[in-house]
Amino acid sequence: MPKFSVIIPSYNRCAYLNATLESVWQQTFVDYEVIVVDDGSTDETPSYLSQISNRVTVLRQANLGPGVARNKGAENARGEYLAFLDSDDLWFPWTLATVAELIDEHARPALVAASLVSFKDTTELDAIRYSATGSTFFPDYLSSSDRDCFVGAGMTFVRRDKFLETGGFRAREMNLEDHDLILRLGTARGFVQIVEPPTLGWRRHSSTLSDQHARNFAGCRYLIESEQRGAYPGGKSRARARRRIITRHTRPWALTFARRGEWRLAWSLYRSTFLWNLGLQRWRFLMGFWSSFHESLFVAHSPR
Repeated sequence: MPKFSVIIPSYNRCAYLNATLESVWQQTFVDYEVIVVDDGSTDETPSYLSQISNRVTVLRQANLGPGVARNKGAENARGEYLAFLDSDDLWFPWTLATVAELIDEHARPALVAASLVSFKDTTELDAIRYSATGSTFFPDYLSSSDRDCFVGAGMTFVRRDKFLETGGFRAREMNLEDHDLILRLGTARGFVQIVEPPTLGWRRHSSTLSDQHARNFAGCRYLIESEQRGAYPGGKSRARARRRIITRHTRPWALTFARRGEWRLAWSLYRSTFLWNLGLQRWRFLMGFWSSFHESLFVAHSPR
């Protein structure tokens, strides 16, 4: 059984996939397997993967989205930990070694989160150097709620048994499915946030899923409604922590929709989380929301 199963979902990302895989193959820690899940690509991805099938396990499915693709990879994985990597991002040579060191140091925590640097051109990463490992340990993810720890899917290293216990990613037409998963892992023992060295290069480009507003709204609504129906662990005693995390994700989108004049969407998020934000004393957001409302009205009625 390898230490890590590296799971890479890919949809029409052949232009980036080779660089992503090269960053995995350059790891100084080599106890891993690589699983690439082709999510119904129509570009050169199938042809490229057939050429490297001796180096990776290739799985294929219809275009069902990255969450379903990650689940498929997890179902076929053998590693103790699942290492999710997006097909346009990059690891540094020390990434897996750093994570393995922290896993041993903290007695097999459920979850480890990468430290990321964003880039648009790979030359921006040339100055990144290895540094001594620095991290913050929490008893569980919910315990980090006041520390602004962002854990996206491509930053996630999770024990396979804990991942399978949650049922994996939700198969829904939405973004923020990664934050839903992390909340469902919220009370699993041990969460480590890597501080140093950087362990993930996150690529910025126009086709990033985070730019899809309708899917982001659906994801925000799902987080809110899941909390309202008690779907996340921790009970009443951990409600404040969960809601602090959830509103951290929904507040920016409420403001974004308000500034865009999409008031039905903005008001839905604001209204549903008003009491949570009030209890958390998020005064800047509660007042700033209405400033965004007036700003969008002014723009909408300004002479062209």
